Amino acid sequence: MPRPATAQDWNQADNAPEYPAAAGAKVSTDAHPVTETAIEARAGVTGHNVNVVLVVGLAAVILAFTVIYVAFFA
Repeated sequence: MPRPATAQDWNQADNAPEYPAAAGAKVSTDAHPVTETAIEARAGVTGHNVNVVLVVGLAAVILAFTVIYVAFFA
């Protein structure tokens, strides 16, 4: 049975036991002011031509399967 969400930290109990209670908290020093949490920093990016790589890779796989089909079964 799912436990009810609370206003404080709805996923704190879901953390692995080896993580301290303050894991992922925003921490800053004088030299390195914090701008995001550790969880926010691990988020993926959609820039850097990711969509182009995915489309070209998918097209190459479709072309490869078509060539294999024609070579062996047609």
